[in-house]
Amino acid sequence: MLANFFGKSNPVNFIVVFFVFLGYYIANFFIVNPIQFFDINVILNQLLTVILFLFLFLFYNFILIKNKLTLSNSYGLLLFALFFGFYPAAFLNVSTIFLNLLLLIFLRRVFSLRSNKEVYKKIFDCGFWLGILFLFDSTTVIFGMLIFLSVGMFQKLTVRTLLIPVIGFVTPVFCYFSYSLWEGDTSEFSNLFLWYSNYNFEVYTANKFLFSTLFLGIISLISILIKTPKVFLISGNYRKYWILIISNFLIAITVFLIQNIHEANKILLLFFPVSIIITNWLESIKRVFIKNIFIIILIAAPVILFIV
Repeated sequence: MLANFFGKSNPVNFIVVFFVFLGYYIANFFIVNPIQFFDINVILNQLLTVILFLFLFLFYNFILIKNKLTLSNSYGLLLFALFFGFYPAAFLNVSTIFLNLLLLIFLRRVFSLRSNKEVYKKIFDCGFWLGILFLFDSTTVIFGMLIFLSVGMFQKLTVRTLLIPVIGFVTPVFCYFSYSLWEGDTSEFSNLFLWYSNYNFEVYTANKFLFSTLFLGIISLISILIKTPKVFLISGNYRKYWILIISNFLIAITVFLIQNIHEANKILLLFFPVSIIITNWLESIKRVFIKNIFIIILIAAPVILFIV
């Protein structure tokens, strides 16, 4: 039943999935802020946050449909929503949510390089959005490897295609430097280039976080091991997309682990690639009964984590 319902992609499915997400969001809000619920400022702030999440979901769904990263279904969108139930900390930091919205905009341009239309403009846009990401979180510059990987697979690596994303990246960074210089304080700009990794991972050893990570990590690994050999038997863009998604997954893990200050909400960086990886495996399951069981487990697990 669930497999058949979410096996379709239409506005009704999007609304249902978003209401599933809202259920997790409201439950988490009551747990974190039980006393402040009737504060009008808190309500307005939460409403703006929900609108930001709505844009995040809309853009996520747009990327999947536009680039056909999955089949025509709502499994990926459902998984993306369920991950917030597994990791309630992802609700808590608006700046991280906004950062991930910018990341999705960047990834949209990266995947759009499959088309030969306005190639140089798209490559410039990739570099430009990477520069914006860098200003919000300097470690995200590592995602720049996806630009050159995408150009190499879908287009052709030349001096021009190598330089254009660099120019795009430098444009917002230089503008921010000019502004800092005008204000007479370039310390924050300089700090963008001062990387150091904090290897204190205590925040990730909490029972709920550790269980979610092991559970989803094992499923992701199984999905990669089962799906990858089949993908490489197929020629065309699908195989190239799979390479990009796996690369995105590995880069997101790297960025997640090299943070100066480790916060559980940064796990949101992994939601996009992991949801697509697991969805591609879920689509390959032939028996609807098994799909239903798997979806029920994924829906029930966050609820159980909320209760215990």
